[in-house]
Amino acid sequence: GSGAILQAGVRAFCSATKQLVTAAPSYGTPNQMAERMGAGITLVPTDGLALLNLDAMAEAASGAGMVFLCNPNNPTGTVHSARAVEDFVRQVKQRSPATNILIDEAYFDYVMNPAVKTAASLAMEYPGVFITRSFSKAHGMAGLRLGYAVGQAETLQAIGRAWGLG
Repeated sequence: GSGAILQAGVRAFCSATKQLVTAAPSYGTPNQMAERMGAGITLVPTDGLALLNLDAMAEAASGAGMVFLCNPNNPTGTVHSARAVEDFVRQVKQRSPATNILIDEAYFDYVMNPAVKTAASLAMEYPGVFITRSFSKAHGMAGLRLGYAVGQAETLQAIGRAWGLG
């Protein structure tokens, strides 16, 4: 449902000189768009428990155009707590303020762990941080392919301009 937004994020913030940073394995749509555009991709392997290696991703993010953080991660199904995601965002923005962060929460509705919370407040606090959600999964609307993004107005406008909108 949010695939077009994931693509637009890559189009808006990545280029031949501004790479995409993502986990391996993780959802492939951002990688595919970066490849089509000729943007570099830094793949950060998951750890031995199939968790995203947030410290290594934050380190790789310096100077990147965008970091893609899928939480819960598809295809591993692993999740990070709200605290871990907040620490990650703060670390990236402190080291590399111009780096954008896309937190994909497409499978968020399936999480039962109370330590896992949406990153919407971080998206509203930090320029260049945005979350995506999908109605296609938990809401039984797969045929509609409907998704949305939450972030500051300037960030969302940049994403819209990537598709010639706004």
